[in-house]
Amino acid sequence: MVDGNIEKLKRWLDSNPTIQELKSQARILGLKVKRMMKKREVIKLIEGYINQMQELQEIQRPSSANSANNVKEDQEIKQEEDIKLPESYNKNKLVVLPVNPNWLHVYWDLSDKTRESLMNLPNGFRIVLRIYDVTFIDFNGNNAHRTFEISIDLRTMKNNYVNVPMPNADYLAELGYVSPDGEFHPIIRSNLCKTPPNSPSQSTRERWLDIRKKRKIVTPSDGVLVKEVETIPGSIFNNNPLSKEESIWQLFSRLRSGRGM
Repeated sequence: MVDGNIEKLKRWLDSNPTIQELKSQARILGLKVKRMMKKREVIKLIEGYINQMQELQEIQRPSSANSANNVKEDQEIKQEEDIKLPESYNKNKLVVLPVNPNWLHVYWDLSDKTRESLMNLPNGFRIVLRIYDVTFIDFNGNNAHRTFEISIDLRTMKNNYVNVPMPNADYLAELGYVSPDGEFHPIIRSNLCKTPPNSPSQSTRERWLDIRKKRKIVTPSDGVLVKEVETIPGSIFNNNPLSKEESIWQLFSRLRSGRGM
């Protein structure tokens, strides 16, 4: 049933057809007409048929829209496939990311002006990447705990992996050049990066998050108490009181061994 036929059927109903014409039209439409049905019941039956056809058409219309959307999505996917990431975003940027407790990943991008300046350095100058261990300090450029230096070839390198000795530490990097007299001149400085610890936390506190109240709760942990199974005779942790002779002998042994108390 197309829209035109439905509209034609509506106009025909408005023309006040007879009960016989209504029943005949209902049978043509495939509707079940009972012998004792009244005129208003047949009209209601045909109107129900019209409503059903209109609902079906409403369902079919989005499908055509979906097909149009599918075509549009295919075009967008094709356009995305044609997109290639640029070799450079023409911005000075240096980023340090933790890989694991002892490795960092450093990547960088340079503007055309900076790259040209570094590439045209005179002989004797070196382009280097410096890594600073700045754990628990306010870094001013010269007060790092440790400094690591790697020579960089800007023609072939855009990132590098760096092995660092201390886990659970704060690091940052600077990209610059070293003059023939050994002085380092930084060009860009990176973000601050913290490497994860390489062992379980020794904290005895429990940290809970109340999601409903969005509140963090920290409480001392009761832990699992491991019962003592053996105590070395003479140990200072022995619960049994020592006799006078045992105490004197223990004190003498400790002083002789140089361990003290």
